[in-house]
Amino acid sequence: MEENNEKGSGRFEDLILKIKAAFGKGRQGRGVLLASLLLAAAGCIGIFAAVLWRPEQPERTAGEPAREVRTLSADEGELSAETAGEAAEPETEEARGDYEGIPEIDFEAQWEINPDICGWICMPQTLVDCPVLRNGSSGDPHDAYYLDTTVGGESGLPGSIYMEPCNSPEFTDFNTVIYGHNMKNGTMFGELDKLEDEAFFEAHEFIYIVTPDKVRVYRVYGWVNYDDRHIMASYDFSEEEQCRAFLDSLSEDGTESRFREEMEVTEEDRLLTLSTCVKGQEDRRFLVEAVLTEEWER
Repeated sequence: MEENNEKGSGRFEDLILKIKAAFGKGRQGRGVLLASLLLAAAGCIGIFAAVLWRPEQPERTAGEPAREVRTLSADEGELSAETAGEAAEPETEEARGDYEGIPEIDFEAQWEINPDICGWICMPQTLVDCPVLRNGSSGDPHDAYYLDTTVGGESGLPGSIYMEPCNSPEFTDFNTVIYGHNMKNGTMFGELDKLEDEAFFEAHEFIYIVTPDKVRVYRVYGWVNYDDRHIMASYDFSEEEQCRAFLDSLSEDGTESRFREEMEVTEEDRLLTLSTCVKGQEDRRFLVEAVLTEEWER
């Protein structure tokens, strides 16, 4: 440290001697020295001004790039707040609750395939996930055209999931009956008989029906091995007594059945009946009965 101080002191003394020598050389030497001093002073002033008046730099943090610092105009501020509000608000459907697996259906695209598609049925975590067709142009209220006609209009199996023209495509009837084949590969209604298994029954509680204007949630309240009567031709569901008679027949005429004891179903409810054949029993039908519990606009 002492050695450095001595070196600095020596340099300062040398500078003083040079200045004295320059002043001793006369007017010319003094002029050169004065000009040099003025230039040095101007340089110091420029450096000081640059330091004092430099623009504010973007904030930096260790290891991070500079972040732009800017002030929003009033309009930009309002727009930013609106955008933040929209982004912060989750997209929800009123009354959807905790239901999972409700399909989003583009009916305009479906109608390009077949204009008779009136809805979509889905039982989550099964292969029941397909369009529902209705031959509304038929003059026969019990038309079964789609029993052996595919969605694409081809004759033969597997046909289509369908309802008869006597049922409203708006699913507003006391009992809407939907038919489908019990396919060996599990498609169509080929998995419905799995509901005979207690664990499967408890795990598959809901059926969703999506129409162009609404989503409807039905809770499965039971299944029954039923006879092969034509349900929509056997009961006049516009009559309360007939509605009660059908409900009673489910427990009285079924050879096997399983119903949720905690659910009370009345003539005031709206039912969904899924009907398929029973393997090895041509005169029997496997019915799944569900009750409308919730619906909302799409």
